[in-house]
Amino acid sequence: MIDFKEANVKYLDGLYEEAAAMYLAGAEEGCPICACNYGYCLYRGIGVSRDLRRAASFFNYASEKVGEACYNLASMYIDGLGVGKNYKKAFSYMHKAATMGVIEAQLFVGVAYVMGTVFEPEVVLINMIPFHTAEQRDQAPLLDGDISLEDFERDDDARTLAVRQDEHAAFEWFRQSARHSPDYCEDMVRKGKYLHARCYIDGLGVDFNLQMGNTLMLDAAVSGSTEALEYLQTRAPYVLDSVKDPLKLAKLSVTAGRLSAGAGSVGDEPSFE
Repeated sequence: MIDFKEANVKYLDGLYEEAAAMYLAGAEEGCPICACNYGYCLYRGIGVSRDLRRAASFFNYASEKVGEACYNLASMYIDGLGVGKNYKKAFSYMHKAATMGVIEAQLFVGVAYVMGTVFEPEVVLINMIPFHTAEQRDQAPLLDGDISLEDFERDDDARTLAVRQDEHAAFEWFRQSARHSPDYCEDMVRKGKYLHARCYIDGLGVDFNLQMGNTLMLDAAVSGSTEALEYLQTRAPYVLDSVKDPLKLAKLSVTAGRLSAGAGSVGDEPSFE
């Protein structure tokens, strides 16, 4: 039996052809993580020739067990890469990835429910090499080429038919995304905490509760969310003035430094108002 962890070591050592061969062998033995990782190699052309159609087939095999494979399939269906463009399938796979705990998918699904439409994901491809954390994964590539506004508008009906607006569902997915450990895709967790707080402040999918919203917003700022800190500075400075705990103050100082340096959280702030 192929041990995907051994293949990961080879991948991280730059022995891409050997790693890809081991992932393929593992996939043929029925290992879903190996299938997902081999799909990733095929998608990126790492250790093998790039083949989007085959990548989709390996992601499809792994999709019953691996949330990252579902996410990648969803991204491919959104842009018709290796598969036919299909927004309903894209949202279905993205929702499945969210239920399997993939934070990028949870944030995507939450925003999709707010907007009532499918859109291009900011993070296009995620991987299991060696596992899905901010520190250990490769930087995901952005989309190849720009999506023109004309293309987006032409598909607008299909995008909106794929998902209905549902503020309550959006709130639940933002709440899920905020509950991940801070060391799991750190920027994404910060984004989730910020959006969870905004739900209470804006009354999105939950009863308006400014006190709860401000409490959660402070927690988001302490976690490093520059969006949360900027919100508190401009709209609720009294919350910051109330902080006396030295550790929280130190963390807020770090966030303030990131804000001054222009290091925002992942993605643009969706408008709930």
